[in-house]
Amino acid sequence: MEIRQIECFLACCDQRSFTAAARALNLVQSAVSTSVAKLERELGTRLFDRTPRALELTEAGQAMVQPARALLRARAGILDAVDTTRLQVRGEVVVGSLMNVRNLDMATVIAELHRRHPGVTVQMRQSTIGMTGNIAGVRDGSLDVALLAGTGESWPGLCVHRILTDELVLCTAPGHPLADRPFRPDDLDGERFVDFPPGWGLRSLADARFPGRRPVIEVPDQLFALQLAAKDFGVTLLERSVAGHAPEPIAVVAAEQPLIWHLSVGHDPQRTLSNAARAFVATITGSRGPLACGS
Repeated sequence: MEIRQIECFLACCDQRSFTAAARALNLVQSAVSTSVAKLERELGTRLFDRTPRALELTEAGQAMVQPARALLRARAGILDAVDTTRLQVRGEVVVGSLMNVRNLDMATVIAELHRRHPGVTVQMRQSTIGMTGNIAGVRDGSLDVALLAGTGESWPGLCVHRILTDELVLCTAPGHPLADRPFRPDDLDGERFVDFPPGWGLRSLADARFPGRRPVIEVPDQLFALQLAAKDFGVTLLERSVAGHAPEPIAVVAAEQPLIWHLSVGHDPQRTLSNAARAFVATITGSRGPLACGS
């Protein structure tokens, strides 16, 4: 059993296809499928059912996921221990990203990380269910760290480091009845609302704070939400920094009780971060310490 086989197996678990796994590993598709097939022969059991739509883990494959992730973490720990004696930082960090993070210059973060630590590579992952998927990935070990967004300062069971703070505002068409004064939660009762998909931090907040709103559409793009608001299709809730990039004239309305929005990076405190992951966290946060761990 080789490390490359384990990497191919886990990539197939995460991507659910040989082609996507090969793309994530920067390999040709045949190398990934051959590696997994060889691993199955060595173990004497099938790890995946090859269905027309996707790879599906068998019972044996499901049993192998956590030990396989633990094996890769142990390997990374060995490399980290050796690198520490030579004052080096290298290796891979898998980061759970968020769609539409417009108030964070991630390109600059990664470029700065490379300047400081050229031996570190970054793999970006994006969940279709937003922050909910990021939290799940951190907890199951498929992500080393992940971006988190919300009004709270910590997430139960995670170690959280603050990146930046913003304010949430209501975006409406100019001349909308809500455009001329700070809004209260009950002002949105019955109001046509442009929502974001389930799992997104903004959607979770809207569900909790504005239960009386009338959702009329779900969109996975903040600029499109702003366009719809500008055309008076509905109102939407966004970060003030994002509202400033509206492609058409809009009204930006603050909440009567300010809604403060935090962007953070989190990881599982039960798993020791690799040197590469620690370097990423230090770069994206400006070396600030964690707000909370666990709890």
